[in-house]
Amino acid sequence: MKRILLFVALFTLLFSCKKEEKTVGEWSDLAAEKRQEIDNLIAHTACNDISEWSVFTHGEPYSCAPTHFPMHPSIKEEFDKLWADYLYFDREHTNAMIKQGVIIDPCWNDIWFYYTPLRMECKDNKASLVFISDLDVEESYAEIAEIYPRIEKYLSELTCESNEGWTYAILLNKDCGYSYIPVKQTHAQPAIRTDIELYNTHRANIINKEKPDCSERTYEAFDGVVCEDGKPVVKTKTN
Repeated sequence: MKRILLFVALFTLLFSCKKEEKTVGEWSDLAAEKRQEIDNLIAHTACNDISEWSVFTHGEPYSCAPTHFPMHPSIKEEFDKLWADYLYFDREHTNAMIKQGVIIDPCWNDIWFYYTPLRMECKDNKASLVFISDLDVEESYAEIAEIYPRIEKYLSELTCESNEGWTYAILLNKDCGYSYIPVKQTHAQPAIRTDIELYNTHRANIINKEKPDCSERTYEAFDGVVCEDGKPVVKTKTN
């Protein structure tokens, strides 16, 4: 009799656990709802003195960019609880996709972009983060005029002795295309990376707002870096 009761108890437990499994969509909805609660918490916290605020940053493993929030000390404890719930739901959403056979590749930053907010400000009594995508086209053009000469200087100073030890970075062009520039392979982040990130993000902001016709644009693929006359030269091929 005890064995039968034990079997029934185990069966009930296993059945109830199985019954509680959520779908990909349900986990996604839970994560979205929790994210909205976080946004509402921040939006309903009055911003009178921006110096009282800081930027909360979290880098997500399956995201190409970190997440940023304006943060006030008065809401930090509540925010931390909501954020922990959000991360749990988001992680379970990812796990549910994997169980369904979805392959989640790590983000490969083929094009470098600048994701950090430029500044934080009080606007309409609310704290907000200002990103490059929030700038006017004129502001981005002005920034590019200062950034690009530094990239040109970097390229002019590059030298090489062989074809080994080189990779590439991509620069967005004003005609929707892009070009490749040589970058020395290193374990540390290249010193020029921040300028390339800033340049590409300002260029993307201009393209997104001016919306040029990109329908007939052709693209070339990276085909290696060759040392020619002591200078690294990127070779490309047409796809």
